[in-house]
Amino acid sequence: MSLQLVEQYVRLCTGCPALEPGTRVEISLAQVADILCCTLRNATLTLKKMQNLGWLMWQPGRGRGHLSSLTCFIGPSDLVFSTAKELVQRGEIHASRQLIGDYQNRWPGLEDSYARWMSSQFGLSRGAKGTRGGDRVDTLRLFVDRPFGSLDPVSVLLRSQTHLVKQIFDTLVRFDPVTRTIEPQLAFSWDVDEAGRQWIFYLRKGVLFHHGLPLTAEDVCFSLRRLMDKPSLHRWLLRTVEDVRPLDDYTVAVMLKHPDDLLLHALSKEYAAIVPRGYSQEMGESFPALPVGSGPFKVVRNDDSMLVLEAFQSHFAGRPFLDRVELWCVPGLADETAKKQVQLLENDGRAQIAQQRRHPDWHGLSRREQCFQYVSLNGRKPGVLQQPAFRQALASLLDGSEMRADLQGSRHPVEGWGDAGLIAVAAEAVAVNVGMVAKECGYTGEPLRMYTYPDPDHEEDALWIQKRCAASGIVVEIVYAKPEDLAKPELLQRADLVLDSANVDEREELSLLELVFAETLSIYHHLDEAGRSMIAELAAKERQAAMNGILTVLRERNVLVPLYSNRIEREVHPRLCGLSLDSYGWIDYSRVFVRFQEM
Repeated sequence: MSLQLVEQYVRLCTGCPALEPGTRVEISLAQVADILCCTLRNATLTLKKMQNLGWLMWQPGRGRGHLSSLTCFIGPSDLVFSTAKELVQRGEIHASRQLIGDYQNRWPGLEDSYARWMSSQFGLSRGAKGTRGGDRVDTLRLFVDRPFGSLDPVSVLLRSQTHLVKQIFDTLVRFDPVTRTIEPQLAFSWDVDEAGRQWIFYLRKGVLFHHGLPLTAEDVCFSLRRLMDKPSLHRWLLRTVEDVRPLDDYTVAVMLKHPDDLLLHALSKEYAAIVPRGYSQEMGESFPALPVGSGPFKVVRNDDSMLVLEAFQSHFAGRPFLDRVELWCVPGLADETAKKQVQLLENDGRAQIAQQRRHPDWHGLSRREQCFQYVSLNGRKPGVLQQPAFRQALASLLDGSEMRADLQGSRHPVEGWGDAGLIAVAAEAVAVNVGMVAKECGYTGEPLRMYTYPDPDHEEDALWIQKRCAASGIVVEIVYAKPEDLAKPELLQRADLVLDSANVDEREELSLLELVFAETLSIYHHLDEAGRSMIAELAAKERQAAMNGILTVLRERNVLVPLYSNRIEREVHPRLCGLSLDSYGWIDYSRVFVRFQEM
């Protein structure tokens, strides 16, 4: 069925008001051609196609002066709705949503009906039996707001992308967030020399990539080298690595510029995931959209409509229980309909989920994100923000506790980085007459440009900051940018303020280093030269001392203003097991399994 034929049917029905479903109407072929804006021949062909599909009955008039008769069997809005559902079932979600969007203004309620139906498609489903051994096919289907685009470990930016990288790829070693220890993964063992500068990693034999070729030391060296190269967005991660080379097919040597206690933490990071050298080079620019790794799930589809992952039968640690994970791209799906997902609900955003649970037999998952929302002040850019007094005054104005009180929702105080953590970073904010300080610093009302993402929470935060600053006579102009644009150094350097979120997980020291060294984040570009030099020296110190020192530099320079962390809460069907929320609020699909129904 073509969408053009659907459009012609809608035009025919709306062009002839008397044409109600089941009602016979007398009409000439010339009138039909006029309504459809086509020739008599094309009108005849179109009517024949519609009749073959069972949409209508066309009976040509016999003899001169006799009108033909037309009977429609389906209302035009019903046809649009059913066609949209057919498109979804074929995996053409983008086209389906476009079709609904084309007619939503014509028929009020069409979009709501479509959203309710779409919400019913999510959750856990059992499909047709597989071809091997008659096993069922367990599919977990969820919705997301945007396509994923790149899933290449060296270029991912969003936490959602990073989460999926963990499902598709493996790293040399793995960080266990519960025990906070490093465990073997692709490397089953490793040695380090007495000087702490040469590490030897021994690779598992028999590890396969998704395209069937085995993992070798060349793949590991290729992956780490491209992470270290300048085009990489995350080269800060291996800033202490001097060289990587294979010693044989299953042994890799990593040489450091100086000892680095966090090397294993860095190698466990998703950005350091191992990719197949040959496939990556062969695919070139197509690799990020359709990557191949060695992880528990393989990518079988990734486009504007959906991302589809299938269990990798040959994963060295054992295949996942789930057979398939589908992430449908449904931007703007209404929150109330989203909450009707059958097996696993999305972020509920309420603090009292246990007391207000909609399904008494379901259980709740919740945790406070370690990630946090912040504003950075560009102390490096020429202008009023270079003056420490102005930055201090502005930092005192952007009070996270007052933002949380005003905006509420799932916003909670920031936690992280121990006793000398973010609370201490904000502790230096003092009550001052911001307008007076601004005038003393030479501020004359010029707009300060604040860049952020066009997501709902960022928009709400940005408007609060703009209003808050305006009350003290400081003009803030909000500029929205796509994530990939907000990661560009030239944009971060020209921004006066950046409203962003920091990625923090249980690898606390490494997360702090990412905040200050990652060139995709604003802090690196907003710290002045003296601040950068101090942090570079501190990073080489003992781990806890380095953390305390870096946080002190950020506090004293008023470059970082922490705002809040989110509380992530989800409801889970009692038959879904093995679920826990990671520090980013996502679930490891490889650990999910389904409890037997009769239990």
